[in-house]
Amino acid sequence: MKTIQSLLLGSVPITARDKHVRLFQVKQVINQHRDLFINKFLKDIPYYLAFRYNAFATPDELEEIKAKLNTLQKKDIDLVDYASIFEQIKKRTTVKLNNAIFFQEIDDLLFAQQKS
Repeated sequence: MKTIQSLLLGSVPITARDKHVRLFQVKQVINQHRDLFINKFLKDIPYYLAFRYNAFATPDELEEIKAKLNTLQKKDIDLVDYASIFEQIKKRTTVKLNNAIFFQEIDDLLFAQQKS
């Protein structure tokens, strides 16, 4: 049995023995963690932009960012982006999710936002 520890979800057991079912369970946990992370992040966008980018967004820009984050939340995670977590699950019985990979996904979204 494998366990994923999340600050937002607690300890979540991955009980499947079949690798395809296990992959599905891991994806579910990561999606749930990301959804909760984004929900919390939505409340702090102006502070994050000020801290991370030393930038301030207009109300229209904030709404656009929120819309993109809501769209991201509805998508399934990209296995390539989260490959490091899947590799850890293969090698360890317990994996602790940190938020670095989720911040990176949001930063990528915001960077794409700035280009357009």
